[in-house]
Amino acid sequence: MGHDETFNTQGPESLDDVRSADSGTDRSIEDSPVSESVSEPIPEMTPRERAMAIFKSRKFNGESLRMGQVLRRVRETLGLEIADVSRKSLLRQDFLMWIERMEIGQIPKGYLTPYLRAYCVELGLPDSEVIAQYTLECGAVSEVKHSAPVPKIGDIAPPKPKWPLMVATAAVMTLFAGAAIGVTQIVKPAPELAPAPAIVAVNGARHSLFEDMSEAERPLPTNIQLELVAVRQGWLEIRGADGTIFRSRVMAAGENYFPRLDAGWTVSAKDGGAFQWRVGDVVIGPLGPEGAAVFSVSVDQKLAEAAEMAAPTVASNGAGKATR
Repeated sequence: MGHDETFNTQGPESLDDVRSADSGTDRSIEDSPVSESVSEPIPEMTPRERAMAIFKSRKFNGESLRMGQVLRRVRETLGLEIADVSRKSLLRQDFLMWIERMEIGQIPKGYLTPYLRAYCVELGLPDSEVIAQYTLECGAVSEVKHSAPVPKIGDIAPPKPKWPLMVATAAVMTLFAGAAIGVTQIVKPAPELAPAPAIVAVNGARHSLFEDMSEAERPLPTNIQLELVAVRQGWLEIRGADGTIFRSRVMAAGENYFPRLDAGWTVSAKDGGAFQWRVGDVVIGPLGPEGAAVFSVSVDQKLAEAAEMAAPTVASNGAGKATR
């Protein structure tokens, strides 16, 4: 018993003391200040900030972009249309589209660098960085180097006087003038020509000036905006009449291409059903059968068909029979 009493005397606190201690602990927890982290709202990016983010990362929705695609995505992010940039920069719309597609073969030689610089001004991008990366990706570095050659210091010489050349030119012109006067004195004047017959008016009852022409002889309506649109991802190749390849790569869904009209161009694809011929919102038809490869489809032949479907007025004047 003595052992039990000693144990109880030195034992743990009573149940009430434990509860009191626990309640004290609870009070200390309740009384202690709780630090709450207040998250501030992240401000939404402006169109300019989003555009610069695309330019710096060279990516859009996780997809890596070439510089031509970067220019297009920056323009679209800024809410600009091709017509807006064309009006402000005084550049033709087709030139701007070719720049975005990196099809420099259709841009006049020596004009790529100034066109890129003018485009960068409208988009607010650093022109030197854009030109360097663009020309590196499309293989036009040599063209840029020779578009505006700068003479070396040793090759610069003072301008030579031009008066000897002017004197020689005046002497040659005097000799020619004297020879012409002599010929007019020797040669008899030619007899008067008979009056030309009057122009006969075209019969207005004919439906078209080209009605009597065969289908192959009718001129093609080059004012129609015929384009190829990828309805899904697929490989496409476009060649000129001389065999020049203007495009040979995989096109993403929604990407389009405007081939040159009345120039003998042809189109080939691994899946004809992956591409559609369109004129604006009018679907002319697929490039070829679904899932089948097509080779050397004539752009001009499809243009004649597009004229009848999308522009009957133009078709009656050139590409096809008019709708009666």
